[in-house]
Amino acid sequence: MAIHTDAEPLPRSVGDRPGILFAPPGVDPLPSHVHVTPIDFFNVLASRRSRVGDRVPPALLSSLLWHVTQLRERRFDGRFGQWESRPGPSAGGIHPIRLMTIPLDTNDDVGIYDDAVHSMARPPRDASETIRLNAASVSELTGAVAGTTVQFLADPTRLAACYVNHETLLWRDAGAMTAILCLTAEALGLTAVPLGRHGDEIVQSCGLPARVKGVGAVHIGSRPPADQGIADPARDHSGR
Repeated sequence: MAIHTDAEPLPRSVGDRPGILFAPPGVDPLPSHVHVTPIDFFNVLASRRSRVGDRVPPALLSSLLWHVTQLRERRFDGRFGQWESRPGPSAGGIHPIRLMTIPLDTNDDVGIYDDAVHSMARPPRDASETIRLNAASVSELTGAVAGTTVQFLADPTRLAACYVNHETLLWRDAGAMTAILCLTAEALGLTAVPLGRHGDEIVQSCGLPARVKGVGAVHIGSRPPADQGIADPARDHSGR
């Protein structure tokens, strides 16, 4: 984790970034319709709470992933050549973090979101152990028995190619991603609670390359229609 005594990151003169996380054995397209809710941003800020909920409808999970990662612009005139603009800020416009969804329900599939084609890539290895490890972690940290965990994963070599002392930048990116994901979940009428873990063991359990690291997670749930967009302290997980 980043602490205040870590060395400050410095940009390298050349940034040669690997672009492929892994070669997926297959992809499953997600629903093309993206939900957009007419809710005021300041109402979202006022009503956001860390809380757990129920199973997430696939269409809402699909919309959440799209909104959080949507590519707005890609250009090649940045400090390291290519840079991207997305909802969350990222050092150098590199955006090294990918999202893996892990359901608590073993009847649903684990997938790694591919924002380029709005699809879920299947992990290289059977994910039953991934689901088991995640369920134990989520139960210990939140007590949740339903919902879907969005695990953050990243290839640190993408940042290391561009920055000396890159480690703190990765955790800053993860913090920004956590905030964007939680606010977007609130806007879509979903619950969200950040998890106090990195998730390396969970990430490695599904066969991803050893260089890929877990950099945090958020557990997502649904809530009853009467509770949509309303702060209910009785259902808060953390009271924040």
